[in-house]
Amino acid sequence: MSIMYKFVLRMWKERRCDEAYILFQVEEGRLTQEEADAILATPQNPIVTL
Repeated sequence: MSIMYKFVLRMWKERRCDEAYILFQVEEGRLTQEEADAILATPQNPIVTL
């Protein structure tokens, strides 16, 4: 597991990035396809409205 994986996973969970961003990271070689698949399979935090 790379540092980039952990970083993007946290961003994904917090809804700070989208699927296109993750796939771009794969294209750039910063994530593997397996890491991207794992991130996209992870549930995101619910949207909180006050």
